[in-house]
Amino acid sequence: MVTAADIDQQITPIADSLRAAANAVGHPDTADRLVTTLRAALAALDALPRTDEFWAGWANDRPTITKLWEYARYRLDRDPDDRLAGRTLVALALSYGANDGGLPHLTAEVTADATVVGDAVIAAQWIWSQIGIDTTYELRRTLSAADRAAVERLAREHQGWAAVAARIALDVLDGASLDEAYTRYR
Repeated sequence: MVTAADIDQQITPIADSLRAAANAVGHPDTADRLVTTLRAALAALDALPRTDEFWAGWANDRPTITKLWEYARYRLDRDPDDRLAGRTLVALALSYGANDGGLPHLTAEVTADATVVGDAVIAAQWIWSQIGIDTTYELRRTLSAADRAAVERLAREHQGWAAVAARIALDVLDGASLDEAYTRYR
């Protein structure tokens, strides 16, 4: 078993990167949620019995960030709706600048909860602003899983970011690029 200090040592460089990028895109709270997810996932990996088939083939049984990536995929293979695994892959994708920002891993959540469109919009904008890749296609594909009526209600009835994100999402679903929609409402 690893200690909290061991987890911190592995998470801190990623957390610092996530916080810097989240501040740059104007959503510092997102970094805190992502870091919390990474900590929980690393703890879950550490708690996984070493007799579990996941550990077969690894040189050692210490939880690491590399293993965390594979562990999240392993969990998703077993349960495609596993929120912790999906969010872990989103956090790692955003941290390492993956071209899709981990958006495909939010699809199941968007299907179950329309408020998650806000996190999808943030992830897409993050990649656009941090590495310059237009993620409109990936965002539209993820958003297409949402209950459109629920997203429309968010846009009409909520305040703050939830309403703004819902309006951006609806524009993207209706054919606007992420940049057009984001600029219109931000």
